[in-house]
Amino acid sequence: MHHKSILAILISGTLLVGCGSSDDDSNTEITQPDSGTPPPITTPPVASEYTHQVNGLAVYQGALSGATVCADLNKNLVCDSDEPFTITDVDGNYQIDWKSEVETPDYYLVANWEAAKATQAIQARSLALNVKNPTTRSAPKAIVNEAGQGTLIASPQYNGAINNLTHIKQSRVMEMMNQNLSDSDISQLSTELDTLLAILYQLDANTLYSVSAEMSATASFTRIEYVIAYLQQVIATQIPNIIAAEKILAATYAELWQILSDSGLSIEEFFSDDAFTLAINILFSDSAIALGFTELPIDSRILSQNDWDVVLGNIINESGFANTLSLTLSSDLSGFSMQNADNTKVLVWVSALTGQGLAFEAPLDEDDDELTECWHTTDKRWYTEDNGPVTEPSITGNTYNTVYTGTNVPITIDINKITNANTSDFWQSVLNTSPEMLKLDALTWPDTLYSLTVTQADDVMCRVVEDYETYALSSFVTEETLSTTMVAEVLFDFYFPLDIIIDEENQTIALLDSDGNIEQRYQMTKSNSPSDQLLIKVAEIVEGTAQEYVYPDYFLFDEQRLIRVELNEKMQTSASNNVSVTFDNNTGFTQTLYQHLYDQVNPLVF
Repeated sequence: MHHKSILAILISGTLLVGCGSSDDDSNTEITQPDSGTPPPITTPPVASEYTHQVNGLAVYQGALSGATVCADLNKNLVCDSDEPFTITDVDGNYQIDWKSEVETPDYYLVANWEAAKATQAIQARSLALNVKNPTTRSAPKAIVNEAGQGTLIASPQYNGAINNLTHIKQSRVMEMMNQNLSDSDISQLSTELDTLLAILYQLDANTLYSVSAEMSATASFTRIEYVIAYLQQVIATQIPNIIAAEKILAATYAELWQILSDSGLSIEEFFSDDAFTLAINILFSDSAIALGFTELPIDSRILSQNDWDVVLGNIINESGFANTLSLTLSSDLSGFSMQNADNTKVLVWVSALTGQGLAFEAPLDEDDDELTECWHTTDKRWYTEDNGPVTEPSITGNTYNTVYTGTNVPITIDINKITNANTSDFWQSVLNTSPEMLKLDALTWPDTLYSLTVTQADDVMCRVVEDYETYALSSFVTEETLSTTMVAEVLFDFYFPLDIIIDEENQTIALLDSDGNIEQRYQMTKSNSPSDQLLIKVAEIVEGTAQEYVYPDYFLFDEQRLIRVELNEKMQTSASNNVSVTFDNNTGFTQTLYQHLYDQVNPLVF
């Protein structure tokens, strides 16, 4: 260094001499450098070193003990070998110390650990793809992967806190930056996310990211974490809004926890149950549509507008369900009913285990002028469909909501959309349990079927307007004194009193033929009617589960007389033994199926 400085001075001096000018070169004086006083020696400045320290707490469903925590200086979300790191203590506390030439380094905090098992093995369903503003956004990784490797990330701005809330926040901020959002947009979205997380986790917004080990392990905390992770997996590839999961969850918060509570299942069991998963996806989908994130359902199993056009076109029909096959499947009774494509005829077949069966085809009477009225439990009066209150139907997810005509009794029709029906497990199970003689598996079914589950919340009582049958009783009879014998005397007067056996204790009535053998047996039952009057039910007694399909007679006790009424008991069709499927008839499948069934059962024609 010293020699280079001398040489620089000599060269500089030579250049100065060469560049000088004078009228008389001989008089020019050259001043030699003073060899006794060398110039000062200079060296480059040494770079400053800055000391850094991060203290914090790492938690995830409890304290993270023995986790590796690093300052991710290159921000690749990996703890590289040349990056400062430490190991958390038994309580999840950690401290990282390092030195660098940067006074305020920019880095992430990353925590890695080996979990006992994967805690968030979220399995998202196949989804619909047509959404507003489609995006290539990929679904986020689970905090704990299927191999049991856990990873949490955080910004150091939260006093070293590392938890699932810092993970959500940092993941969303990174996504905002990757989408090249402006600083003002990032700030606005970040603030909005803070507010949503504070609401969902029921935390103070000012200390939102300071999560204790105990808090992170509570059931309420982990279930929110699970649902956000699930929802983010479901919608990430479809909905571009970065904080859509939190917005949807906030909108469905109360209803979601009510459904979860009613189920009695753990959060993991709940989201592994196919029926509950669909119900929750419908809830989320309705919210996503209402918030303007998407126009179509987020799950391919949820009915779109086109699906509803098909289904409602079939089930809202004056002649009954069109383009619909109804099957009864049980161990000792099978049957079906179906209308032809023109809704002018109905084909019915019923067969018992004993081999007895009946098949008939009958016309649908569109000119039936018989007017009925039904009891409205709130208004305490009879209404026909024309003079009763009007309740507009509604659609919620895959459910059509209405009321029984003339009443306030809710009717719901839940629709299960079956895609790829010819290979679906559900439809194959139906075909496998269908009577062999119907040969339903020989047909190529429409690609999409809609299975219907109908639920009626309460009993509905109706009667023919002004022309209902009445049976007079003695004037002294009361609800308390009305006996089986009194009922038998007015209903079975042809058999009374010689060809009838009455058991008052068991409330049964046996009718005898001319040889004294029992021809038919009936069970009488007393109950309270929807109008809070005494209701008498008389049902023929048959063997086995066929009893479920007996159509009883009902009589209302009113002013010393029995009035024949119709009671439609509350019910829910069971997918296991009562299957109704409807379908799009644009290919003419209805007539194909109708003719196929006709050929198998060879019905009586009326």
